[in-house]
Amino acid sequence: MKKGFKILYITLILLVLFTPMIQQFLKLSVSGDVLYGYFEPSKDTVLNASTWFSKSYQEKKDAWLNENFGFRKLLVRTSNQIDFYFNWEIKAYDIFKGKDNFLFNRKFYNEYSGNDFKGEMHIDSVTDELKVLDLWLKKRNKKLLICFAPCKESYYPEYLPESYLLKMKNKSNYSVYKSKFEKENISILDLNDFFVRNKGKGEHVIFNEGAIHWTIYGASLALDTLLHRMAFETGKKINQIKFPFVELSETARSSDDDILKAMNIFSEVNTQVFAYPFIEYVYSQDSCYKPKVMVVGDSFFYGLFNTWIPLTYFSKESYFLYYFKQAFPFDNKKEGIKIEDLNFKKELENTDVVILFFSIGNLSEFPFGATKMAEDLKEEN
Repeated sequence: MKKGFKILYITLILLVLFTPMIQQFLKLSVSGDVLYGYFEPSKDTVLNASTWFSKSYQEKKDAWLNENFGFRKLLVRTSNQIDFYFNWEIKAYDIFKGKDNFLFNRKFYNEYSGNDFKGEMHIDSVTDELKVLDLWLKKRNKKLLICFAPCKESYYPEYLPESYLLKMKNKSNYSVYKSKFEKENISILDLNDFFVRNKGKGEHVIFNEGAIHWTIYGASLALDTLLHRMAFETGKKINQIKFPFVELSETARSSDDDILKAMNIFSEVNTQVFAYPFIEYVYSQDSCYKPKVMVVGDSFFYGLFNTWIPLTYFSKESYFLYYFKQAFPFDNKKEGIKIEDLNFKKELENTDVVILFFSIGNLSEFPFGATKMAEDLKEEN
């Protein structure tokens, strides 16, 4: 009896030890076998004379095996779930928990609260550069439009921890930039102010507990507001959007739970109902003007750009300059190009509106190099 028990005990231990190896080689699919978030996966290597004598084989193989052993993704989720459930520890970069399980981004909080204020001199310098661009465009009957998107921290400050609320400053990059632009008559579309003033008046969620960005519904409202402002700025008939009906869902789609995905846990934080609007044209496309725009923006505009709306409401010759690092044509048949390959003076000559579209939680490096567009224009003003 004792001998049989020992055999069973040893068999179970060996089974536990070798199960990850079995899963790795047989590639068995298990629940939770996907990890989200940004990371650079290690690449596997091959054993040959070159990798052996350069000593790179051992290092690269160790790194690859550490990320690809059996059940690793399931075990990572399990570990993260235990830390979150018992210690409220969040294994996602720069994320912290607020009241009622609302999740926030620490960088965006520092921007919103004024703890990452760049100072008056820095903002004056950026404003002077943008004034050059604004003046050059106005002389040619073109427009510069600064769009301030909200951040979750500015929309839901009541859900921030009390200790964070005590650290709020009197000035922020957002408040000072807005004041400077108004003084210099640079056009602003303050979507942050729009959404905060109208909070609670609508039926559907603009920011939910488990995401850093606005919901698809919130982004659709922002785009509707932007199109109306574009029509005003250009003085032309630009097509608008309407929402004939909205589909409600208890399950998040796309980036509507981006923080929760990046946490890589099993439990559900979201308790709100998501709204997904069906969008239609207000006018026939043939009767509307499609302005050429050059948008410099962050991930808040990237979410809009990934919909079909900008690609059909604006000229296909338009560009989206993501963080001013890569330029994406609005013609989705073309690939992105390097910023340095753009002839800005030539592009600006044929552009109706230049849009700088950033969240107020992302202004410490604003406008992310976009002032370079003004460098060759100073002599012409």
